[in-house]
Formats: sequence, structure tokens, C-alpha cells
Amino acid sequence: MKVIRERLEGIQIQRLVVTEPEGSNHFRGECVGYLCPECMQADETLEQIWHDEDCSLAGEHGRDHYDELVPDVPGRPTPEFDAAHPITVVKFGKTEGRGGLHDGEVISFKCECGNLDEDVFEIVHDEACSLAGQHGRAAGG
Repeated sequence: MKVIRERLEGIQIQRLVVTEPEGSNHFRGECVGYLCPECMQADETLEQIWHDEDCSLAGEHGRDHYDELVPDVPGRPTPEFDAAHPITVVKFGKTEGRGGLHDGEVISFKCECGNLDEDVFEIVHDEACSLAGQHGRAAGG
């Protein structure tokens, strides 16, 4: 799936809008997440973006439990790479020019449960998702 970013009025955060669904279950023009243009952190909702410490928006949004996430469990395969559980790679859909994002650049990952993050190992899955709890906590839990 490819997206472009659209400005939101009154805030630095940008909306990620689908331009090429590429076989995903999303549609052209659909908003699939939000991106901070300063620290390049992304999430499925504006309120859940967890900004880098040196970002001017640090502490403005986000959840406080990411430090507890452990993406690899010894002796167990990484669940995000299980072909039976699709993860959509979200790529930027155009080249912005010098210093901007480029066509095809990976900016986030989206689980079929609807949750998105800029790092596949930081997706916090819904409780009903088969990957819920794989990182120590499910969304809403």
C-alpha cells in the first residue's frame, strides 16, 4: 500500500492517506494513520503517536508503555513474520524532493487488526488479534 501525507490544520502532525491500495483491504483516499514529520513516528491514531525524546512534540501525545515492549521471546519465532497473519507495509507514494520522503520509502506497518506503527515490533495489537500480548500488552488492556 502507498500513501501520501496531508497537513492537518493547527498541528504539525500529518494524516497518511492511501493513494495505491496494492491488494490491501484499504481504499484510495482512506486515512490509515498519522505521522510526525519531525521525528517520523507513526501510529494509527493521532493520540497514540509516541514522539522521540528530542522531538519538539515529545510528551504531547502517546502512550507510556512502549518501554515495556519486548519484541523477541527466546525459543519462539517472531509472530509478525508469520505468513498466516498479514502485516501491510505502508510506503510513501511520491517523491517530495531534496530532504523529503521518497516514492516507495517504508514509513510504517499496519496489522489486520487496524493498528499501525512505524516499527513492526512496536505495534500494540487489539485484544481480539491473534498477535495480542506478543509484546507484553494488548491495546486497551
